[in-house]
Amino acid sequence: QIVSGVGAGEMPLKGLKIVVDAGNGAGGFFARDVLEPLGADIAGSQFLEPDGMFPNHVPNPENEEAMRSIQEAVASTGADLGVIFDTDVDRSAIVDSKGVAFNKNRLIAAMAAISLRDKPGATVVTDSVTSDALTAFIESRGGKHLRFKRGYKNVIEKGKQIENCPLMIETSGHGAMAENHYLDDGAYMAVKMIIEAARRNGDLAGLVEGFEEPLEATEMRVKYSESAPDGYGTLVVEGFQKFCEGDSAPEGWASADSN
Repeated sequence: QIVSGVGAGEMPLKGLKIVVDAGNGAGGFFARDVLEPLGADIAGSQFLEPDGMFPNHVPNPENEEAMRSIQEAVASTGADLGVIFDTDVDRSAIVDSKGVAFNKNRLIAAMAAISLRDKPGATVVTDSVTSDALTAFIESRGGKHLRFKRGYKNVIEKGKQIENCPLMIETSGHGAMAENHYLDDGAYMAVKMIIEAARRNGDLAGLVEGFEEPLEATEMRVKYSESAPDGYGTLVVEGFQKFCEGDSAPEGWASADSN
């Protein structure tokens, strides 16, 4: 994929410095067995050896401490790109040379731009908590955005049902592509981003030009016991919708219908 995607011979990553943070999970192979043989300078990669105690940070591309770890590694080594994986490499995130994190909505925007370039007019399926700015970005690139239930298996299965749906991805980083047999595969997502970085001399900003991050985004997970009555979750959601529409809500609050 990288050799053919970059189109620069058998060492397509020569001249690029890419640091990998495996978080002491299973992703250390990606630096040694994938990137380095293709010419990348992987000096500065960290936490490549598996350790189930995860002594350095949680291996999670959503986690702020984990993302700071790879951002600091990129900055301290002068890398062109950073790659971070979760424990079993089914999720990944990217950091560019300026320290900008490509995870959550920004990662989806980048992957959507790549997919829609090859599949114009296609549908991108995500979970329900993606931003309205992401919808606007996907539509600006000629695509359609379908928000669906949370849970990466729900998102992937929905994508399988839709004609011309090359990408289905959660804000967690779990995602699959039709071209990769619908596998939940963080290494494959990283490969697609690395190909773009190599084509753009490490500059990924242009890939998501026009994408706007929300000014503020907070995720809250409501816990309730297994003994809660049937339909309790629905009542919680309906209660929140009523709150958003009522006088007690902050000015401008509204629940998103498509969620």
